Parts: sequence; C-alpha cells; structure tokens
Amino acid sequence: MTQIPIFFTFDRNYVIPAAVAFHSLLRQADPQYEYRLYVLHTGLPASDCRRLMRLVERTGRGTLEFIDVSAFDTEEIRGQKGHFSKEIYYKLLASDLFPQYDRILCSDVDVVFTGDIAPSYFLCPDEFFYYAGVGQVLESDRMSQYAADFTLAEQRILQKEIAAGYMLFNLKLMREYDIQHRLTEFYKANYPRLRLPEQDSLILCCYPYVRQMPLRYVVANTYYCIPPAEAVFCRFSGVLPEDRQACESLYADALARPVQLHFVGADKPWNSLRVPRASVWWSELRACGYTLYYIGALPGIIRQKLKRYSLRRFLHKLTRKQLN
Repeated sequence: MTQIPIFFTFDRNYVIPAAVAFHSLLRQADPQYEYRLYVLHTGLPASDCRRLMRLVERTGRGTLEFIDVSAFDTEEIRGQKGHFSKEIYYKLLASDLFPQYDRILCSDVDVVFTGDIAPSYFLCPDEFFYYAGVGQVLESDRMSQYAADFTLAEQRILQKEIAAGYMLFNLKLMREYDIQHRLTEFYKANYPRLRLPEQDSLILCCYPYVRQMPLRYVVANTYYCIPPAEAVFCRFSGVLPEDRQACESLYADALARPVQLHFVGADKPWNSLRVPRASVWWSELRACGYTLYYIGALPGIIRQKLKRYSLRRFLHKLTRKQLN
C-alpha cells in the first residue's frame, strides 16, 4: 500500500490542536493509502504522546510516531518571535530525519483538514523543485517589514514566499544538493532579521526551485471575512492568474472546498473569542473526544494567553516610546 508521510512540529501547548488536526486529517483519508504521521518534538510529556497515539489508533486509518529532536536544541535556535516557538526550526531538518522517504508533507497543527491530503503528495511528479506550497493570495503590506534589513534582490524573492503551514518537501533533491545544510546555517546566521524564520529561510535558500500548490490546499480562516468580489489579490506571488474573473473563481472554489483550513495569527479558536470559522474547529474537537481534556487545560490556556497579551502590550509601548 502506498504511504503518505506527513510530519508536524509542536510543543506541549499545542497538544489539543494537534489532536484536532490529526483526527480531521484521518477522517478525510483515502482508504487506498496508508497515512504515516510523525511528530518532531523536544520532550512532549509521555502521557500526551500516549493520548495522541490512542486517538490515531482509534481511527484505524494511520500510524503515529514521535521523534525526539532534542539533539538539535541549541541556543542558536531558541529565540522566539511573536507566537512562533523554536519548534519551527525542525521543519528544516526533514531530509536527514526521514531518510526512508523521497518526499514528505509538513503541516502546522493550528488547522482543520476538510479534504484529503493525498493528492498534494503526488504533485509535480517530474519537476525539479525543493519544496511546494501555497504563496500569498491577498494583497498586504507585509513587505514593508523587510525593507530595512533585506536587500532589494532578497525582497523580490520574499515576494514569492510559500506559506510554511503546509508544504511538500522533495527530500531526494534536497539531499542531493545539500539544501538542509544551507537552510540551517542561513537560519542561525540570519535569525535576528527574519520575520517568519523558517518561511523566510526556505524561500531565500531554495528560490527559484519552488512550486505552487492549488490554492485550496491552504485556506486561511481570515479569507472568509473577504468575499471574492471584494478581494484584492496579490499580483506578484504567482499563485493566481492575471484575469480578475479567474482569480475570483479560484478563490471562491478554495473557500467552498478547502483541504486545510489554517487558523492564522496569535488568536486561535481555543484561546480567543470571535475567531473566523472557529465553529469548524470546535466541531472537530467534539468529534475527536478531547472536549473534557480541553476544559481541564483551559486555565493554563488562559494564563498563557494573558502572558502573551501582556508581553505584546509591553513591546508595543516600548516601540512607541523609542519612536517618540
């Protein structure tokens, strides 16, 4: 039976979202494939690992394996930006950690899968590329964040950036051209100036050998706040065609038939009110049987949210003070 391997990286704060992600992924699984799920971690509690293993086993549609990557946990990668943790670095280690595969999928866990991931594993069968995913869809001012610390040539490449929340890695070619070494060294050397650390590193080290997935493979929950007719589409990322009507059609189709619904930003269904499409996540939480576990963990989730909110307010005030 053909295997569909996919790996995730997260810490103990994301165990409940991981349960939702795993359960939703396997509920959509095509029975003709065997889904192999892997978790890269640095000390997840054994009790949480066992709980997630039982969840996956109950579905009868996949396997789950935990890989301790503590050996790679060095001071060089322990910085934290916004709501990103050091676990994002481990995405860059796939070619060494999975020698048994020529390809592998990678996903965040702040997601719900509402379609089967298997077709994405077989994309671009005869093309030369290091990784594939979905680039920027809607216009934003994000590039202004890069103006001070990146050259114009780097900024032009960053415009083509692929969202790191769901990717296909071509491990065979990454090994052949030693891309992992290039990625990890770039990440460590440039971390202070990186805005989206692993995402920026990937595009700057791998461009132009990247490929676009169809838009529906990664649909941000915030897209549902912007109807197709009102959307301002990004013109430089290469995700969408030039024709406005064709853009609206593809965007509308992605909203109607997403494969992965990604809850972007620091506000998530489990820690905030009025998050777009939160009902989809809550429905999957109930389906996977983690509701009581979530209730028990809620005080810790609230404390973590308040801690981050206080830090964010402090940094905002500090920045304003420096500007004034």
